[in-house]
Amino acid sequence: MDDESDIIAAWIAREIVPHEGRIRNWLSRRWHHVIDIEDVIQEAYCRIASLASVDHIDNPAGYFHRTVNAVATDMMRRAGIINFTSMTQIEWSNVIDGKPSADRALEACQELERVDGLLARLSDTYRKVIELRRIEGLSRKETAERLGVSENDVKNYLVRGLRKIMQTMAEQDARMDGDDDEREANDKKVEVIGTHRPR
Repeated sequence: MDDESDIIAAWIAREIVPHEGRIRNWLSRRWHHVIDIEDVIQEAYCRIASLASVDHIDNPAGYFHRTVNAVATDMMRRAGIINFTSMTQIEWSNVIDGKPSADRALEACQELERVDGLLARLSDTYRKVIELRRIEGLSRKETAERLGVSENDVKNYLVRGLRKIMQTMAEQDARMDGDDDEREANDKKVEVIGTHRPR
């Protein structure tokens, strides 16, 4: 029995102890305010050390993680500290979703429609150059060959076309800001008139 205990102790030192720091960090992030991390780690070591054999463990780090998770869950259940349903809700609130929010997606869609509308106003050559270079990703040479113009022409059409789109967008934005400023000024006038009413 001592030989087996020594083998397991050596295995723990070699395969489990190197992962302790990462597991402590995980426990700290997940349950630092609810459980004593030191107690969880020590109980996990005791459970692993009390195994009859470790031959069945293919992934020591994963086994340690699962053991620590089981110990923490058991401790919290015994203490009646937390409702596990609410813990799941807390965990879900920490999930980072890479997708844009609905308002950002709508804003991007509207901006794309706006640019498409502005592209449609350009002459065919300007529009085709911008579409081939910026949307389809063709090189200047490939675009020139496809349209039957020089590479220098492609460069000029691209620069001028993009400049026209950017200027139009800036003018539209300025008008929108002007409308907002005008609305704000009108709102202030209404406020002033409302406060200086004769009684």
